[in-house]
Amino acid sequence: MSFEPSAGTPSAPRPATGGLDRRHFLSAGALVVGGGAVTALTGGRAAAAQTPAAEQAAAAAGPGSAAGTPITAGWLYGPANQLPGVTGQRLASADPGVTLEPAVVPGTALTAMLANGDYPDPFHKRIVTDTIPDTLKDTDYWYRTEFELPALQAGQRFWLHFAGVNYLADVFLNGRQIGRMEGAFIRGDFDVTETVLATAPDGGRGYLAVKVGKLDFSEGPLLPSYASGVTRGGRNGGPTGVTLKNGPTFFCSAGWDWLPTIPDRNLGIWRPVSHRTTGPIRIADVRVDPTLTGDLSSADIALDLTLDNAGEQTSAVISGTLTGPDGTAVEVRAELAVPAGTSTLRLGPEQVAALRVTEPKLWWPNGYGDPNRYTLRLAVGSAGTTPNQQSDQHELRFGIRSIVCRAADDPTRQLQLIVNNVPIMVMGGNWGLDEVLKRIPVERLRQQLRLHRDANLNLIRDWNGQNTSEELFDACDEYGILVWQDFFYSTEGPAAADVDRDVANIRDCIIRYRNHPSIALWCGGNEGSPPQPLVQALDALVAELDPKRACLTSSAGDTGADNYTGFASGGPYHWVTPASHFDRFRGRSSIRFHNEVGCYSIPTLETMRAMLPEPSWEKPDDYWADRDCNGNGGNGGMRGYLALTGQRYGQVRNLADFVRKSQLMNYECIRAIYEGHAAAMLAPATAAVPRPVTGVIMWMSHPAQPSMVWQMYSHDLDTHSAYAAVQRGCRRRNVIFDAATREVVLANHSHDPVAGTVRADIYTLAGRVHHTGTIQVPSVAGSSYARLGSLQEPIAALAAADEPVALVRLRFTPSGGGDPVSSFYWHDTSGSDRNYAAMDTMPSAAVQGTAVPAGTDGDDRLIKVELRNLSPAVAVMLHLQPFDSATGERVLPAFYDNNYCSIVPRETATVTIAVPAAAAAGRKLAVRLDGWNLDAEASRLRGGEVPLVINTDAQDVRGEVTFGR
Repeated sequence: MSFEPSAGTPSAPRPATGGLDRRHFLSAGALVVGGGAVTALTGGRAAAAQTPAAEQAAAAAGPGSAAGTPITAGWLYGPANQLPGVTGQRLASADPGVTLEPAVVPGTALTAMLANGDYPDPFHKRIVTDTIPDTLKDTDYWYRTEFELPALQAGQRFWLHFAGVNYLADVFLNGRQIGRMEGAFIRGDFDVTETVLATAPDGGRGYLAVKVGKLDFSEGPLLPSYASGVTRGGRNGGPTGVTLKNGPTFFCSAGWDWLPTIPDRNLGIWRPVSHRTTGPIRIADVRVDPTLTGDLSSADIALDLTLDNAGEQTSAVISGTLTGPDGTAVEVRAELAVPAGTSTLRLGPEQVAALRVTEPKLWWPNGYGDPNRYTLRLAVGSAGTTPNQQSDQHELRFGIRSIVCRAADDPTRQLQLIVNNVPIMVMGGNWGLDEVLKRIPVERLRQQLRLHRDANLNLIRDWNGQNTSEELFDACDEYGILVWQDFFYSTEGPAAADVDRDVANIRDCIIRYRNHPSIALWCGGNEGSPPQPLVQALDALVAELDPKRACLTSSAGDTGADNYTGFASGGPYHWVTPASHFDRFRGRSSIRFHNEVGCYSIPTLETMRAMLPEPSWEKPDDYWADRDCNGNGGNGGMRGYLALTGQRYGQVRNLADFVRKSQLMNYECIRAIYEGHAAAMLAPATAAVPRPVTGVIMWMSHPAQPSMVWQMYSHDLDTHSAYAAVQRGCRRRNVIFDAATREVVLANHSHDPVAGTVRADIYTLAGRVHHTGTIQVPSVAGSSYARLGSLQEPIAALAAADEPVALVRLRFTPSGGGDPVSSFYWHDTSGSDRNYAAMDTMPSAAVQGTAVPAGTDGDDRLIKVELRNLSPAVAVMLHLQPFDSATGERVLPAFYDNNYCSIVPRETATVTIAVPAAAAAGRKLAVRLDGWNLDAEASRLRGGEVPLVINTDAQDVRGEVTFGR
């Protein structure tokens, strides 16, 4: 890096670094207004009000936007501590007097340094704190760019919009300071009309400079230590947790047990910057407030329009369309009195008949129906104006749905989500941080949420609000993923020192995102109550701005006279037996909603090799620790987990064998997290299940960095066995083997009752059929479970015959048609749920396989793989992986419907793989196969247009023991 004063020399990007197309970006869009901790200075007028009486006027856009132009090109930056004497007034001019480096906007300072080659990638084959100095956090950063200003016509207003800056921002345009922002989750929308008219009345260049301010409170890094048995010294939030005093920032960047300390603490212009022109009246915010009738047959839609009138006219026409999911549009039109300044006006069916919707298409969570959305397009102008004469426009999408967070007849006020009158069994995943450096382009974000949808999850928790963005909620709306939305408090450190700043960021988030149907509830923070001033402020904000949504004090409990009960975090966060999960959560606890339960989650061999240096592949060390291998110290850290793996499945021989055995560990524990809850879900209450459970959120479903814990896929979006475990464990109709009681359970998450038959087949490790039986399934109501019978006797008979492991295949066939549901388990016949070493030497199974193109589905290329078990032994956990046959590299992401399948003798399984067109472009697609006991030599795999081959590296699990030597 080189940042030097150069008097009289304009700053320019270095050609060698190239343009922005090679870097990761969010999609840009001009979102309107900020609120709270945003200040306007000379030459600019902030949309945010600064007094309590005017806070209502500080409205921000919900899930919508007005037309705007993103400012993405030509950004430069430099650390302020290397640019002495630089001022914003000088930097925001034609002659900035310094040489700066190319920046990534949206992005962080460290993102720019990596893009410029100043440092190597610290998250693969390196330790972050050994690679990049922690001093990057100790300075402010200057940013600069240029863009074209229009020649404003009479009555036009020009706006600069900042969607988010971490942590503080002083903004300058054409030599003038125009405003300030405080906090990472607040917007800044600045009326810079006066500055533009004074400095470029006929249009011309706009010189924009931003001083990004560092955190008010920070400290040194947490260091990885494999020997300690706990990740980064067992501390979260830094050595003392002081970083949390900053409140609205990415305080997890100080280091957590799932994230290394990020050297710049993710400082930078992390969200898009844009500009736009309006007329005298601006649509500052539109709140959409649908109210459904009890029978869901009709919805009245109220619109709260916040208009900012800087002109002389006192009336305006609101016009536009409301378009349904089927494309049918109706006209919305009303004439309104619009006072000067900022005012909020309400429109409803009384004023606009089109705002009463009969037989509305409802928004449903994933698995319960389609997540239908309506589109509202509005414009404001004078009567008789044409579209290009309108003063401002606004567009947003919203859903019509009802949601309550407890049953009306429950005197204990247990947390339970009921959407459109249907009780929802929450099967969710926690998100700690969407990406370690906030490199989260919209397409990647959508792929991550698609993985959640396809895994049958219906909720994510935005832990401490660290993932908050418009694109996140848009994707959740589209895929039917509910959101538990936290704010910026956690018990690992002190509360925000600047309460007003914290509250201003919370206010803006509520206003900005409240139109999203996916948001189920607001929550004050993580694992403990924030200080009372913050609790009171949050309750007041929700009551004022979004009174129909529930607001929890924290993820650990709620306070107040009408509080919610029955939810908590608390883990476990380490590996435990499936029987333990079934026994722990079988509806006997007063905690019916568990929002943090997690486990180790070891990725594929290819991912392990990519994230570790080769000398460390088979010798766990601090490189492993920097990839979170010790978790929170459960199981005795990675050393204890390795010992447990060896005790359970046999000695670990090499890295491939560790990955192989870990896939079974992943699968059985993580599947039991979900099935242990589903086997006692919602209703009925019985003597055995007195308190049916209402939800579970795994800690975590999504990783921020390459990791070995708390994830259902890896950072590179490769899906290891944890993903298949979630996908099967969360099926809307699922047949479950209870590892604690040996009962067969049918879980019905759907609206409608279901009936049919369950066939239970039990095999020995040699593949001999030990037991076959059929269980008739009476009608099982929607949103309930039924315990159908026990396999205790046949499993006990296996134990008496000295067979250590039962292989259990359950198959539910619904009456009246419908796809059957199959489930496969391995179970210790002794009842200890610990003795599986015999599986390491069980007979191998040869398969016959073909892979063929199966057309397209939207933008996906489909591959159909058929696998037939040719052997008398059961083929366990067959894993498929598309790759480029020309390079050997994996093709990622890929989406599967039946990966890690197990096939009993002489039967066939089909797996469909969907590969996005962008991932497949220029690749020679082929598929690799490996498995727990796959006989690679005897298997018959056919070539063709899509070759199917053995993954020889993953199958190399025999021979001498080299792991740990």
